[in-house]
Amino acid sequence: MNYNSIVVINAKNANFNAGFDGLPRRLPDGRIFATDKALKYCIRQYLSKKDPVFVQREKEFVTEKGKDEPVLRYLTLQQNYLKKCKKDKMPKNEKEILDDLNKFIDIRLFGVVFAVDSNISLTGPCQISYGVNQYGASSIFTTEILSPFRNPSEKSEESRQTTMGEQSRADDVYYVYDVCVSMNSAKKQGIPLMEEDIKKLKEALKYSVDEVTSTTKFGCETVSMIWFANKGDKVFNNLNALVKVTKETDEAVVDYTKVIQLIKNDVDLKSIEQYANKVRNIVPG
Repeated sequence: MNYNSIVVINAKNANFNAGFDGLPRRLPDGRIFATDKALKYCIRQYLSKKDPVFVQREKEFVTEKGKDEPVLRYLTLQQNYLKKCKKDKMPKNEKEILDDLNKFIDIRLFGVVFAVDSNISLTGPCQISYGVNQYGASSIFTTEILSPFRNPSEKSEESRQTTMGEQSRADDVYYVYDVCVSMNSAKKQGIPLMEEDIKKLKEALKYSVDEVTSTTKFGCETVSMIWFANKGDKVFNNLNALVKVTKETDEAVVDYTKVIQLIKNDVDLKSIEQYANKVRNIVPG
């Protein structure tokens, strides 16, 4: 059995996923969007509270060649594997490496490219689309901020002043993501994805964004979600384009009518679950 979900994340005066210019990411037509990596980051952070997670940036003090003092550096892929799998050296047997990797819930869900000595690649049974803003009245703004420290490399008369900077936010964005879970794909690749993993994923989709309170992500939360089981081998995509987000007075409304019309003959309608937080869902039937 395969599953699909649609997840709606609201960002109020926040920047859920900035580009390299510091602004919320935008499509060529100007619509605000966020990558799948932004949501996966939140999910991994949430899952790591109870389960071992493999893909997470970590730093350690290391002594580099030619230097006397240890420096703080991110772990390499190999160092991360050896540390988290409690090994002194890389195994020569690829099956042993695969068995180790499949112990991590994020790899069972999202897969991994493990290019250490050999190239091991697992396609994640759980795929997440880009989240595209479906609310038409969103806008981006930039404000000036002041650092408490001066810039030591500044040579002008202002070198004695503290440093000016900028930060960018979006006022009110509703990112709509497609999520699918292909149990068929997991089975073909030998990934031991379990129903318990699916339950944890659903919980993370609802609550993980709320718990990441970095400077730019504070103000972001999951406000709506539907989840359903498909008949046979069916997997849907591009459902997020069918979701309509509007405002009625001060209440946001997430309308899944077009989604339900499209999927109703290919899903178990009794399996449809919905979640709403500070919004009103419209889910016919």
